[in-house]
Amino acid sequence: MVAPELAGDAGGDTVEFVEVCAENELADGEKLVFEIDDQRVMLARVAGSYYAISSICTHEHAFLDNGAIVENVVYCPLHYSAFDLRNGCVLGPPADKPTPTFGVRVEDGKVLVSVKPMAVAEPEPGIRIEPVEVASSPHSRILGRFDSMPWLQRAADWTVKIGTPIRAKLAPRGVLDLLHGRWLGHALHPALSDLPIGLWGASVLLYVFGQTWPAVLLSLAGIASAVPTIATGVADLLVTDGHDRRMGTLHGILMSMATLVQIASPVAYFLGSPMAAGILAAVSFVITVGGAFFGGHLVLGRGHMVDHTVWPVVTPQWQRAVEESALLPGSTAVAEVDGRKVLLYRSPEDDRISAIEDACSHGSGPLSLGKVCDGIVTCPWHDSKFRLRDGAVVRGPATFPQPVLEVRIAGGWIEVRPTASRPEGR
Repeated sequence: MVAPELAGDAGGDTVEFVEVCAENELADGEKLVFEIDDQRVMLARVAGSYYAISSICTHEHAFLDNGAIVENVVYCPLHYSAFDLRNGCVLGPPADKPTPTFGVRVEDGKVLVSVKPMAVAEPEPGIRIEPVEVASSPHSRILGRFDSMPWLQRAADWTVKIGTPIRAKLAPRGVLDLLHGRWLGHALHPALSDLPIGLWGASVLLYVFGQTWPAVLLSLAGIASAVPTIATGVADLLVTDGHDRRMGTLHGILMSMATLVQIASPVAYFLGSPMAAGILAAVSFVITVGGAFFGGHLVLGRGHMVDHTVWPVVTPQWQRAVEESALLPGSTAVAEVDGRKVLLYRSPEDDRISAIEDACSHGSGPLSLGKVCDGIVTCPWHDSKFRLRDGAVVRGPATFPQPVLEVRIAGGWIEVRPTASRPEGR
């Protein structure tokens, strides 16, 4: 880089720029990393335009310059967070904070980048931006208050830090598939969670009507069912990010507290205090309802562990994807068809071409950025594995198979269209 130049911005303030490279030094899709005032900055050229953003991922501080660039998006090489090169906005998790952008100018065959990150641009003259009003419900206010608590983020990070190495050891043994519910065809945790909630609620009612011993039995049955419920919940928590991870952690803390209080209830009964047992059972149930509120938000409000490919907007006609010559045996290609991305694969064994939805059914991760080995693609976000030939789930956390598209070759093009029916079990 050369000595900085000074220029005035729209507001009259002085903006300092430095020369980074020659205008023709980078081809489209290429990037360059450099440091300005101890800031690691990435310069990228896309469709003839230059963009500069901070090269540090806002999730876990990996170097974005080591990631892939697809159109105007750069993907973090560590967890595949996606950032818009044009404005630094987050386009895909686990990152949930934008990365700073820097001003870029091209003058006299030189590319200049601002020394400081750019402030939010003021609207051009003649453009009026209307104020945005967002409806605030009691539900959203409660969630927002908890979501902004720093201790909850620390608790979520601690849980994942402890649990991730354990998950890595259990995954090859099939234990996680058992906990996620792949064998069942959908997530196991929501189904199991009905048991302790229902049993503990019924136990409280029996205490109210003086049926102490049956109430104790239901309390014990709920405690027993809580053990696999907690195990499946932790497994699902380890494949969440951002807001979902924080809310999942809060849900887990509350349900764990409810379980501990519930354990104290039969203990109090056997120590000769049925009234204390009833009070503890009631307190436990109240905490359980609070935990269920956050669990319901994750499933119904955020779509956690649901099939993210079940509502595709499709056209029944054949659509061109890629030229046949562009897909070599053993390779994959991604194409945008009818407003959605499709992942194509050509088998090296029988030269058969297959096509599946690119968005992972677990969390909408881009399968096209995942590793392919022996006809199996691994989602880059949470390590779900799918068979490219038929979309079947080989390993979770995904529990739903990928939608498969029909394929034909016509006029030198590979064409696809949705299948007439959903895969079996959908």
